Amino acid sequence: MDPFNENKPARSPWLVVLAVLTFIFSGMSFLGYFMMSMTSGAIPSAIEMYENMGMPNELIEAMRHLTEVPSWQFLLLSLGYALAVIGAALMLKINKIGLHLYIIAQIWLFVMCNLVIRGIFSMSLLSIFMTIVVISCYWLLMREALRNKENENQIADYEEITEDQDDDDDE
Repeated sequence: MDPFNENKPARSPWLVVLAVLTFIFSGMSFLGYFMMSMTSGAIPSAIEMYENMGMPNELIEAMRHLTEVPSWQFLLLSLGYALAVIGAALMLKINKIGLHLYIIAQIWLFVMCNLVIRGIFSMSLLSIFMTIVVISCYWLLMREALRNKENENQIADYEEITEDQDDDDDE
């Protein structure tokens, strides 16, 4: 066991990669939806400005759909993404509850997008599939990390026992 690395359980670099991607995408989504919850009243004036600028009709139509969503729903979406970031941070610390929080966040976001808000927020089959793939990867990587952590704890316990026996032998 590395004496400089005693308190850090071995985790897969893929767990770190997934967590970083979660921090980036869920963090940006959190910020975006949180800002939308605070500034959704300004969307109608932005639509008017974009129409005067000659922006594409698809963009203007999408913004009109945003005016139909109450600001509290944007706030609930942002909370779901914040929960995903917290779950990823806990998984980096090899804490099992992080995986559970991440899965709860994904279920929450699925319900919010597909059953509560709907419309342009409905998840495509590809995004649902990718969410299931990411959850499966997190699950596999956390299972491995928890096993490694358990093995390291057993090794540390064994080393303490042998050190105690060595001290007894010296007396």
